[in-house]
Amino acid sequence: MRILALRLQNLASLPGPLELDFTDSPLRDAGLFAITGPTGAGKSTLLDALCLALYGNTPRLRQAPGREAPLPDVAGETVGTADPRTLLRRGAASGHAEVDFLGRDGRRYRARWAVRRAREKAGGRLQAVEQSLTDLDDDRLLTTQKREFAELLPQRLGLTFDQFTRAVLLAQSEFAAFLKADDNERSDLLERLTGTAEYSRISIAAYRRASEARKGVAELETRLADDLPAEAEARATLEREVEAAEARLAELNRQATELERRRQWHATDRHLSNAYRQGLASQQEAEAHWQALASARTEREWRRLLAPQRHALARQTALPEEIASLEASHTDTRQALAEAETKQRHAAETLDRAEATLESAVASRQAAEPELRIARELAQQLAGVEQELATLTRTRQERQAEATQLATRRQEQLDAQQQLMQERDRWQATLTRLLGDHDDRDAARRAVQERHDRAARRRLALGELASHWQEHQRAEHQRQELVRQRQEETRRRETLLAEGHAARERLDHAQSHLNSVSTLIERQRAVRSESVARLRETLAEDRPCPVCGGLDHPYRQRPPSSPEAAQLAAQEAEEARQLGEARERLDQAQRQHQERVGDYRMAERALKQLANDLASAERRLVAANQALEAESLWEELAAIAVEARDAWLTSQQQASEDERDRQAEALAAFAEAERALAPLDERLRRGEIESTRLETRRQGLDQELAKLEAQLPPRRQEQKRLDAELRARLGDYPSADAWQQQLEQQQAQATQARDSALAHRHVAEQEFQRLAQRREHEAERLTQLRQEQETLGRELTAWRHQHPELDDATLARLLAQSEDKARAQERALDEAERRRQQAAATLAERRQQLLAHRREVTPERDEKALLAEAMDAELAQQEAASSEAQAELAPKLEEAQQARDAAVYALNDDDRKRARQQKGQAALEAARAEYRRWGQISELIGSADGKAFRRIAQAYNLEQLLEHANAHLGSLSRRYRLIRGGSELGLLVVDHDMGDETRSVHSLSGGETFLVSLALALGLASMASGELTIESLFIDEGFGSLDPQSLALAMEALDGLQALGRRVGVISHVQEMHERIPVQIQVEPLGNGTSRARLVSV
Repeated sequence: MRILALRLQNLASLPGPLELDFTDSPLRDAGLFAITGPTGAGKSTLLDALCLALYGNTPRLRQAPGREAPLPDVAGETVGTADPRTLLRRGAASGHAEVDFLGRDGRRYRARWAVRRAREKAGGRLQAVEQSLTDLDDDRLLTTQKREFAELLPQRLGLTFDQFTRAVLLAQSEFAAFLKADDNERSDLLERLTGTAEYSRISIAAYRRASEARKGVAELETRLADDLPAEAEARATLEREVEAAEARLAELNRQATELERRRQWHATDRHLSNAYRQGLASQQEAEAHWQALASARTEREWRRLLAPQRHALARQTALPEEIASLEASHTDTRQALAEAETKQRHAAETLDRAEATLESAVASRQAAEPELRIARELAQQLAGVEQELATLTRTRQERQAEATQLATRRQEQLDAQQQLMQERDRWQATLTRLLGDHDDRDAARRAVQERHDRAARRRLALGELASHWQEHQRAEHQRQELVRQRQEETRRRETLLAEGHAARERLDHAQSHLNSVSTLIERQRAVRSESVARLRETLAEDRPCPVCGGLDHPYRQRPPSSPEAAQLAAQEAEEARQLGEARERLDQAQRQHQERVGDYRMAERALKQLANDLASAERRLVAANQALEAESLWEELAAIAVEARDAWLTSQQQASEDERDRQAEALAAFAEAERALAPLDERLRRGEIESTRLETRRQGLDQELAKLEAQLPPRRQEQKRLDAELRARLGDYPSADAWQQQLEQQQAQATQARDSALAHRHVAEQEFQRLAQRREHEAERLTQLRQEQETLGRELTAWRHQHPELDDATLARLLAQSEDKARAQERALDEAERRRQQAAATLAERRQQLLAHRREVTPERDEKALLAEAMDAELAQQEAASSEAQAELAPKLEEAQQARDAAVYALNDDDRKRARQQKGQAALEAARAEYRRWGQISELIGSADGKAFRRIAQAYNLEQLLEHANAHLGSLSRRYRLIRGGSELGLLVVDHDMGDETRSVHSLSGGETFLVSLALALGLASMASGELTIESLFIDEGFGSLDPQSLALAMEALDGLQALGRRVGVISHVQEMHERIPVQIQVEPLGNGTSRARLVSV
């Protein structure tokens, strides 16, 4: 994997656009390059852009709090601090990061991350991030979808985000802290660097699962003990009670069924009797109604006789009115026809006048065409002259404005030159002041640098001394705390051991008590069993009793009287209670014993762990003492009282740091003065050149303005001449186009008038033809109606002579009757006939039903007796007797039902208890197996704080890390090798140059510490990348605390990385690093939160 190019725009303090091409000179030829600039300038933004383009996130943003700490954005919007869009430069409408890389498959790819605001405006709302991946070898876009991008990018690059941040962005500064940390701090750092947090979670989860499994076993045991089924004898009693209750209930149900059958028969008889009497009343009512409709039936016969002539009579009545209406309409039509003929004649005259007007307008337009052509030519000439005159005037104004602007710029340039000269004098005075007693700048700078380095070395030595002293104090405190914990845990173990012995005794006592109670109860029940009499008959002298085992048999000849059933039940209940209490005591004792055993085992494990921790703490204390005594300033610290050493270290560190800061400020002032003076002369020289150029341009503008002023007067005279000639030809018209438009408008109006007259004439002709046709149609219709009236009169007179009984009044009344009323009368007659027939049929049917029903109980009686009122009274008495019997049976039946239900419920409840016991025992065995499994796992790796398994995994990861780190350390320096030792996660250094002497990591110098921490960082990169070859590395900081000798050693190590084929980028603000690395990406702050990045080769 190799980074080929990086591009960015509008990210953080870098507005861009910026492109770093690692395939082009000088980066192509540089195995080592530096990213330089003061703190806060934006050096790390380049690494942020690299991560954004590839993964859409950065290591710094991953540690941000996210949604819990929103940042204000435009228009009242907020955005989370962990949102990568916050890297968009303030005030920018869009930004992007783009990386070209060589993938694991040897192909070139381009990954792009972009963000923009709505409508591409700085005040718009932030939009969703856009990501894309392109295959550069095929110039093919692979994806623009974020989810698909997140899947494809690690496949093509060969690294996930976490692997990339460990394998490409080396955490050298964190490993420097990792070397000097104690076991607890080293454990936290190792967990963060290698991503082994899941082992803590696994350890805690194993511990919790074991605890939950143990609680599950205890809960199941308690639940099963509280839900025991009945004994065998009690079970048999329940079954007998169910059989007796069901037999009693069956007999009562049979009696109730017979009584219910009788009740239903009487209810049916009462229903049939009522229906028979209702049918009789309905038949009489329907017959009376039918007789009352005799006159309506006669009128229906007249209507049927009149029906064939009804239409003819109605037509004879309507014809006179229709004829009169048609005669009036015919008269109106003749009048309208005369008016239409007049309108037709007037329309023809209007059309003739319109056509004459149109011919006149066409002739006028043709006569004006020559004058219009000449006027247009004059207008075109005038427009050209006016345009040329306007161009000359505009050019003159522009040159005048440019001349004024040039004068202003020249004055501003002169003012700026004056300010630059003043600034140069000021910086020169500052530099003179900084030189002091020294003759040249280099001597003064070396003196300040020496004082700065001396203060830095003392500050570093004091820091290491303070670190070793704090390590000594922490080790001592930890040892004392572990001793106290071991004492407390020992006392707790002894307490648990005593409680365990007591719980064992209670368990044995409860088991013995349960056995005694069970044996006694079994003997008592055997005495009360049904086979006691038979057993007594089998007793023989000098032979033991099968129940109690005794040789004396006093009841063989004189058995005691049988006890009452209530006494037997009470005794059995008391026995069951005693047996339950004994079992509950046994279960409770078992639970207490198991809990004490589990607690004791946990205490043993805790003591074992505390012993290991105490041994580790003592080794750590010894190592801390050795490291402390090896420090160069130990003698000064040893002379200080123990209680005052912390304050002394703090004050000495602060004094060294103050001195170093003062000298650093002096160095910065030197550098700032030199950087400021260098460009000032160049800016002054460029300013003089610019002033000369402005003066030359102003003189050229003056000459050009003089030429323009000479061209303007002749063009103005030509404009006036053409305008006068055009006015003379147009006359009153403003322009030739207006003249032609008026002629065209006159012709168009004449054409429109001619077309309108033609349309009116056509409408008048159509109206005349329509009215003529209507007049002929109405005359023909009048003739037809008069003939129809004469024919109907003859036919109806003949029909009336045939039916003289139908007088005029009756005929008028029948004709006046509406069809709706006639149909309603017909329906009423049909309904009365239907009801009469239906009532008779219903009465006959109900009479037969009632007779058949009563013959079921009294078949010997005739129909009259069966329908008599005496029969009704007799049946009422029988029904009352059945109801009384039912009422007496109901409470007995309910009581028997309740007894049966109670007995069945008791038996079913015992069945459920037996099923629950069977299922519960299986569940209990499974829970115990689960507890044994998780208990074994928890013994190996489980702990409440996750430390047990985490330490195992971290020890393994530390071994792997040291193996990879030593491989790299051998390439960087063959003198050292890292090994584990001193404590569980302790580190030691083997010095091959000193006869393989084992040294503490605290004894390493600054340069040696850098070498070892760099080897560890490279080892972590190898672990993260696996088999993938990483050709691009970035090291962020870690050089600020190195002295010159250590810095030289660090540079040799970096040169060694180049020799291995790696391109290494070093991010640092240390000036000495800048002087030693020729190829640099310099990030310079410009003020107002803006920086500039540029590639230089020193």
